Amino acid sequence: MKNFVIEDDFWSLFPNAKIGVVVCHHIVNSIKDEDKYKDMIYNSEKEALKYLQNPEFSSNEVIKVWREAFQKFKTKK
Repeated sequence: MKNFVIEDDFWSLFPNAKIGVVVCHHIVNSIKDEDKYKDMIYNSEKEALKYLQNPEFSSNEVIKVWREAFQKFKTKK
């Protein structure tokens, strides 16, 4: 079994974070009803636009929050 490790640095940055892990076995990753998924994606795009008020993608509040959190993690150089 593989380990999923969350380092202490993460918890110091995000003490109230909640982590969920989904493990799936025997997934068939092929499209059976393409039109069904086209409609789902189209409807999801319309729903997502409700949260994107600024034409500049990175200036939208929901994106800024995510980017600021992501920038707190150290990156390998």
